[in-house]
Amino acid sequence: MNRDHVRFLVSGILFGFLLGYIVAYGLHEPRVKHEADPVPAAGNLGMAAPPTGGAPPGAPADAGGGGQAMMERVFQEVGALKAAIEKNPQDTDAMLRLANLYQDAGKFDDAIAYYRRILALRPNDVNPRTDMGICLRESGHVDEALAEFRKSLEIDPRHWQTWLNVGVVSLFDRNDPETAATAFARVEELNPGYRDLPALKEAVRKAARPGK
Repeated sequence: MNRDHVRFLVSGILFGFLLGYIVAYGLHEPRVKHEADPVPAAGNLGMAAPPTGGAPPGAPADAGGGGQAMMERVFQEVGALKAAIEKNPQDTDAMLRLANLYQDAGKFDDAIAYYRRILALRPNDVNPRTDMGICLRESGHVDEALAEFRKSLEIDPRHWQTWLNVGVVSLFDRNDPETAATAFARVEELNPGYRDLPALKEAVRKAARPGK
């Protein structure tokens, strides 16, 4: 595990226009065809890779400087990660880093594919499972996302990040404030200092009593 916590739906999963744009290009695979609408911040993921030696068409003005250097680093990292996985198909650390990069770029199907490979080797690791659930939700597969969150909680019922995501999906995707309230109560029990709890609890209150 290359990071100490999973991401949260409530906080968003993209790091801003420039990074999303760069990562999207850096992870481009010509064999992948995306028919969906362009993903916010990550650009049109179905576009061809940019020509060598220049910034992508339409990139921010500074992409030819610091942005170009960042893009090159992303290309290099992606290549190194794929080479490591090809050399050792059980290198779950490399898979995890690559899956995380795909998630950052909004390429959720590709991220899911790598998370599944990780879980085939590490089925009890709740962090990639919960991250996969986030990607499933972002891809419109809300029921599958909740199922993965539930599996994570079966393995580790004290994993507060998963409870948080259960609450967010239940509240905003399923219009189920009762389940959301239960999930957020668990978050409060396990991590009482989580900064977004007051806003989430207020959202539950308004959903449970609309118009008041």
